[in-house]
Amino acid sequence: MWDHLDSRTSHDDGADDDLALERKVAYDVEDCLDLLGGGGGEPSSSRRLVKWLFLRDAHKLRTLQQRYSMSAKEVQELKQRVVVLRERRRERCSAAVDDDYSQAQQHSAMLVDPGGDVVGLDGPIEEVGNMVMDAGEKAELQIVSIVGMAGSGKTTLAKEVYRRLKEQNYFTCCAFASVLPDLSKTFMDMLLGLKFTSVHHVDDDTHGGELIEMIRETLSKERYLIVVDDLWGRGQWKEIRCCFPENSLGSRVIITARNLALAKECSGSIYNIPLLSEINSRKLILNRAFGTRNGRPPKGWEDFLAQIVGRCGGLPLALVTLVSMLTEQSSMDEWERLIGSIWLSTSHPYAEMMKQKLNLSYSDLPSRQHKKCLLYLSIFPENYKVDIRRLVRLWIAERFIPEGFVPIIISEETAIRMYLTDLIARDMVQPLHQKHYEEFPRYCRVHPVIHDFIVWKSVEQKFIIMMNVQNQEYSPNSYGAVRRLSLRSNINRDEAVAQNDSTDLSRVRSITVFGQGIATPHLTRLKMVRVLDLEDCDSPVCLDGLSKLIYLRYLNLRDTAVSELPMTIGELRCLETLDARSTKVKVLPPSIVHLNHTLKTLQVGSEGTTNLVETGTMMPDDIQHCQRIEKLGIIDLRKHHASFVKSLGGLNCLRVLEITWSFQQSTERAYREALVSSIENWSQLKSLAIHCELGCSMEFLHSLRNPPQGLMKFKVTLGRFAIIPQWINGLQFLSFMQITVCKLGSDDLSILRKLAKLKCLIIALEFIPRAAIVIENDGFNELTRFCVDCPVPCLNFSTGPMPMLTYLELKFCSGPASQDSVPSGISKLQSLTELVLCYNEKWCANSSSVKMTVEAVNKEVAKHHNPINLIINGTTVNVNGVREKEEATEIYNEAKCEGEAKYDVKVVGERTRRITSEIEEIEDDTESSP
Repeated sequence: MWDHLDSRTSHDDGADDDLALERKVAYDVEDCLDLLGGGGGEPSSSRRLVKWLFLRDAHKLRTLQQRYSMSAKEVQELKQRVVVLRERRRERCSAAVDDDYSQAQQHSAMLVDPGGDVVGLDGPIEEVGNMVMDAGEKAELQIVSIVGMAGSGKTTLAKEVYRRLKEQNYFTCCAFASVLPDLSKTFMDMLLGLKFTSVHHVDDDTHGGELIEMIRETLSKERYLIVVDDLWGRGQWKEIRCCFPENSLGSRVIITARNLALAKECSGSIYNIPLLSEINSRKLILNRAFGTRNGRPPKGWEDFLAQIVGRCGGLPLALVTLVSMLTEQSSMDEWERLIGSIWLSTSHPYAEMMKQKLNLSYSDLPSRQHKKCLLYLSIFPENYKVDIRRLVRLWIAERFIPEGFVPIIISEETAIRMYLTDLIARDMVQPLHQKHYEEFPRYCRVHPVIHDFIVWKSVEQKFIIMMNVQNQEYSPNSYGAVRRLSLRSNINRDEAVAQNDSTDLSRVRSITVFGQGIATPHLTRLKMVRVLDLEDCDSPVCLDGLSKLIYLRYLNLRDTAVSELPMTIGELRCLETLDARSTKVKVLPPSIVHLNHTLKTLQVGSEGTTNLVETGTMMPDDIQHCQRIEKLGIIDLRKHHASFVKSLGGLNCLRVLEITWSFQQSTERAYREALVSSIENWSQLKSLAIHCELGCSMEFLHSLRNPPQGLMKFKVTLGRFAIIPQWINGLQFLSFMQITVCKLGSDDLSILRKLAKLKCLIIALEFIPRAAIVIENDGFNELTRFCVDCPVPCLNFSTGPMPMLTYLELKFCSGPASQDSVPSGISKLQSLTELVLCYNEKWCANSSSVKMTVEAVNKEVAKHHNPINLIINGTTVNVNGVREKEEATEIYNEAKCEGEAKYDVKVVGERTRRITSEIEEIEDDTESSP
C-alpha cells in the first residue's frame, strides 16, 4: 500500500519515523476506503488514491468528502497529516546514503586488525591467487571477482592477495582503490597508487574523463595489477572499466562486490568467499577477546563462545563487532544480556557501524518491492527454514508485486520469484541445499546477522511487530495500531498479546504464528486482516467468526488440528489461497464455490503419501465454477461420480493438479473417458500427479490424443502401464516423470531418451528382464536423477551415457543369479557422485543374486574416477562393502575431543530421507515454473 513512499534514505531516526508515519497515513486511507466500500476485493482504487495524496497537492483531499462520503473532520485530519509529512520529506538530506557509505568505510577500518588478522583465509588467499595468475598462461587482461555479503571479509581477502602478488614483483605497477560515490576520488586514489608523476598537479576541477585517460596512459605499456574494492553498480563499472587497456601483457584486475549478478557481468571468474567455519570463528573470537587463537577461553566462558558463534553465523565483521562490544562489558550478566538480545538494536557505536554497513546493501536494493520482500522475512524466527512456495504465496497475498507488473506470458508466482532471485544474488537471502541442476531452491533462510538487521529495521519502520524475538519483547501497544504481527513461542506473553482485549488488532493486516503452545487471536477482532498463517500451530484453532474476515486473501491451516471449515467460508470474497493440507478436514463446504472470482490455490488432503486410506478430500460437485483456480489437490475422485471428473475439465486456468484414483474407476469406462477428456482440456497444465490404488491399470491413458503440451511433471504412483505411452514423446518440457511399466523395450527407451528437458526419471519395472537393458550414449542429456525399481537390475550403461547424471538408485530383490543379471558400466557415468542400493535385508540379504549385485556395484564404484558415495539400505559403505559407521563414529568422537569434527556420521535412513527430499524439490521446481 506504500509503493509510492520514498524509502531511499539510509538509517536515520527521523527518516525512519517519517516513513512509518507515511505508511500509517497510507494504511488509514486504505482502511477507510475498504470499510466504506465493503470489501471490493481489489485495493486498486485506494492504491491510486494514496499515490495521488502524496504526489499531488494535499488540498485536493477535500474532494474525498464528495467522492467517498467521508466526514469533514476525517478529511481535514488526513489533509493535515499529509501536509506535515510532505514538508518533512522535503527537508531530508539527499546525501544520506553517501554519509552512510563514508561512515561505514571509516568504522570498518577501525575494526581491521593492525596485525593483518587473516583467520580462516589461508585457503581463499591461495585459491584467489591462483585464479588471478591463471598459471601465468594467459597474456590478455583477466578480471576476477570476489563476491560475498557485507562484512564477509572480501576487502581483507583482496588486500592480502594484492599484497602477496605485489611482493612477487611479477607486475610492474599496482594499485588498490575503493569505489566511492564520487568516482573522481576513486580515479585519484588509483593514480596515487600507480605513482603517477603529475598527480599532485591535478586539481579538483579535473573531470572523470581526463582522469581515465591519465590512468590508461600510465597502464598502456605496463603489466598491471589493480584492485577495485566494493563495486556497487553497472554504471560505476562502465566508467571504471575504461581505465584498463587491453595490452596483452598479462595484466590482472580484482573486483570485490556484494552482488553476484553484477560480478558475473564484470568477469567470467567468480570467487564466492565462504563464511568462517565454527573453528575459525572461535579462533577469531579468542584472538580478539583474549589475545590467543588456539587456547581455551576462561572458565565459564565456553557457553558464551558458542552463543557468539551462533549469533554471528561465521560473518567476520559481525564477530569482531560483537566481541568488541562485549569486551567493554564488566560482568558475565551483561554479556548474557547483550548476546541474548537483538544486539544490532543497541545504540553502541560498533552496532551503529554494523547497521550502516548492512544499510548500504539494503539501500542498494533496486526497488521498494525488494525492500518490502526482504523486511517481510523478519516474520520468521532466526535460522528458520523458509519454504519458498509458502513465502511466495505470502508475498502475493501482501500485494508486494506492483499492479500491471506481471507480463501476460508468465505467472504471478514466477514474476515475484524474480525478487527472491535478486535477494539471493545480493547475499541478503541464502538458498538451502540448491543443486547445480535446480532452477530454483525449495527452501531458503536469512543469515542471523541479516535477520537481526531486518528485525530492527522492521520494528523501526513499524512494518512488522515481532513478539518475543530472542526473548526481547516489542509490545504492540507502544507502536499504536498493529499492521503485521509475528507471534513466537513464549506461551504466556503470546497469549496475552493474542487474546488480551486491550491489544488493538483492529487494523492488523497479517498474523503469522510460530512455535508451540501459542494461543491464536479471536478472529472477531481482526476486521482488516489479509493474511492469516497458522501453519504448524499445535494449539486449538477456533475458526468462529472466520466468515467476517471479508478482506482475507490468504488462509494457511496446514498441519493444524482443524477438522472442519465453516459452512460460510464462501463469504470470504477476497480469498485467493486456502491451504488445509495435513489437517483433519475431509469435506469442503459447498459454499466454497462462491469464491469463483478470487480463489487461485486450493490445497487439501495429506501430502507425500500413496496410502489412499486418508489421502484425499471431497470437493463440492460444482467446484468447476471456480474458474480462476491454478493449483488444486488432493482431490479424492473415489468419492465422486464420473460426471464430476469430466466437469473438472472446465478449469481452464489449472496448472497443478493432484488426484487419487481407485481400482474400480480404472475398470469403469465412464470414469476412464472422463479423465482422458479432462486432461485434454487442461491446456495450461504443468504438473499432474495421480495416486492410484494398488493394482490399478492406467492403460486407458494411452488413448490421450492431445495431452497438455507444456506438461513438466507427470507422476503416477502404483498405477501400471504396459509400455511407455506414445504421447509422452511429444512432451518436450517434461522434466520429472514417475511411472510403472510391465515392459521396457528399445522403443520405450527411445521415447524416454528424446525427452530433452528430463531431469528426474523414476521408473518401476514389474517384470524380470530376460536380457540386459542397454542405456545407449545418446539422449538423456539433462537427466540428473535416475531411480530404477526392478526385481533384477540388469542395466548395462554403454560408453558416455547420461552425461549429467549425479544420482543413481537401484531397488531390487531376489532373482536369477547370473553375471548377466547384475548392473554393468556404472563406472562410465562420468558425473555420478551418489549411488544407492535398496533391498529387503530381512528376506533378501542371503540371496545369491543380491550378493552378486552388491559385489558388481562395488567393483564398478572402485573403478570410477569420481569419489562415489555408496549407500546400501540407508547406510554409507566403502568401496569394499565394509560398513563404516562404527569406524566413522570413533573418528568423529576423537576429532570432537580436539575441538574439530572432520567427519559427519550418517545414521541409517538419513541419506535416504535427504535423497527423497531432493527428488521432491525437483518436482516442486516443475510446479513453480512459468
